[in-house]
Amino acid sequence: MMNNILLVLVVLGLLFMLFSFSVKLGNFVDIRDIIKKHLSFFKSNKLQFISIYIVTIVFSLYIGTIHTINKELLDNMIIILSILISMFFAVLSILCSIDSKNKNDIYKQLLNETYTSTVFEIIICIVLLLISFAALFMGKGFNTIIDIIASDIIYYLTFVLILNIFVIIKRIEAIFQYRN
Repeated sequence: MMNNILLVLVVLGLLFMLFSFSVKLGNFVDIRDIIKKHLSFFKSNKLQFISIYIVTIVFSLYIGTIHTINKELLDNMIIILSILISMFFAVLSILCSIDSKNKNDIYKQLLNETYTSTVFEIIICIVLLLISFAALFMGKGFNTIIDIIASDIIYYLTFVLILNIFVIIKRIEAIFQYRN
């Protein structure tokens, strides 16, 4: 009984945090705007959008159903995510230090898209980290349905994270092609 009450409180807290971060509140975090900017880059290529964000749902549902997340996997995920967050912040600092004066419009657009995609990746990593911590603290076997849902979400966000890394790599390559 107590576990169910705690679960409801955690879900309500997460929903409140999600709502507060998605509403424009002055200078506070506006995750919604970052996500909209990132997804707008796929307007010209619907196939990539479907490959990265839709097809991965099927993969994550399948994998989450046959193999739920366990403690060992969560421990490794937390370590990898911590490293990735550090790496993405390093990439952001490099992107911020690139001088875009006297460059063509394509170069500036690529620089902006790469910056936005990197920030999007940081957000995905942080959300994954929070979900991984929550799953780790609740422990496997808390509730079978919750275990499967948490596994599906973790797998989905992991697939999206990995595929978006390829998008960032391609954009960084294009930045260096247009740098002159």
